Amino acid sequence: MKLILFDIDGTLLTIKGLDKDAVSLALANVFGRPLSFDGISFSGKTDPQIFREIVMLDIELGGTFAGTIEEAVTETLEAYKEAARGYLPTADVRGLPGAVELVQHFHEEEDAQLGLLTGNVQEMAYLKLSQINLDGYFPFGAFGNDAEERNELPPFALQRASNHTGRSFAGKDVVVIGDTPRDIECGKIIGATTVGVATGHFTVDELAAHEPDVVLETLVEFQLA
Repeated sequence: MKLILFDIDGTLLTIKGLDKDAVSLALANVFGRPLSFDGISFSGKTDPQIFREIVMLDIELGGTFAGTIEEAVTETLEAYKEAARGYLPTADVRGLPGAVELVQHFHEEEDAQLGLLTGNVQEMAYLKLSQINLDGYFPFGAFGNDAEERNELPPFALQRASNHTGRSFAGKDVVVIGDTPRDIECGKIIGATTVGVATGHFTVDELAAHEPDVVLETLVEFQLA
């Protein structure tokens, strides 16, 4: 049996009119003023890591706030989830080429088990997937609320896969599919088969430079392989 772990944003779906708008609103609600996140890339990072980097940038720019950095990150994450729930009904959410079909294909395969490996906190992961009717296909996963560093997430996914199936998964029996170099890196840490797909912010050549086992233009190619 293969364990297939999917990233979400840029891999399974794309959303316009959510993340950065919701982040801006969350920051303003928590801090009472806008905070800049110019120059901070969201790609491949966990939600807590993104907010920590924004808070640290604000401190570097001379911003002040009450409480600790940990409290600021926690409060902003909660505000982000609330803001995102408000934005999602009108956001432009689209499944990426081949994504829905590939997930459905693996779901029907007896020798495949689906899971998530995403920087989203768990609530947001399933909320986003529900917009393209994929939330019911992933019984477990590893999420941004499990660990702030993406490279620390795979063991959570492996343990939950074992709990769910009664099997152990290791090495090339695990397939990590994502659209960023961070997805590839975290998959390599556990010796997984790594698949980079150029449907996010990175090109095929940029992903190939990180030496995944497979690099694709879209998930349509994975279906045909």
